[in-house]
Amino acid sequence: MPAHLPDVLRRRVVCAAVLLPLGRTVGAATESAAPFVATPWSIVDEILTLAEVGARDFVVDLGSGDGRLVISAVSRYGARGGYGVDIDGALVRLANANAAQAGVADRVRFEERDLFVTDVRAATVVTVYLLPKVMARLERKLLAELAPGTRVVVNDYPFPTWQPVRVVERDSLDKLPISGLTLTQLYLYRVPAR
Repeated sequence: MPAHLPDVLRRRVVCAAVLLPLGRTVGAATESAAPFVATPWSIVDEILTLAEVGARDFVVDLGSGDGRLVISAVSRYGARGGYGVDIDGALVRLANANAAQAGVADRVRFEERDLFVTDVRAATVVTVYLLPKVMARLERKLLAELAPGTRVVVNDYPFPTWQPVRVVERDSLDKLPISGLTLTQLYLYRVPAR
């Protein structure tokens, strides 16, 4: 590990290397983007607040897990709708059940899909919590497909070339058992004009 990297980044790279073998795959063509690690509830609120989610928004979560970000965006922040994709069918079923239980199944849906072939053009807000190895590819996809001004909030692992509008750091004890760290970094991006 290069000595010039800050301690936090070195720990994140080590954590990513440890978690990488846990990644899920569906078929040979699907790239494992991350293992399922639930975003702590306190960080869900930070993400949705940072993105300024409101009634005009359609929120897309790439790697949606149990659905908490999209469901919260609609049920608690008043977003008009949302969509989540994950490659784990059991998590997709759980997310759809959670949406029904929260009373928002008519405004959100979750599908078992490869995020790289997912149409994200309807999004006004995109949320991402994936490993560094896929961030360059995802950055290119989002820049090509999203409308200028679309907000993108990335959890912990930033895009390699896109400059964030704002970075928020928070400590969350909920992350300690997952990564051994409490620090969360959230990166807010806005898609630039083409």
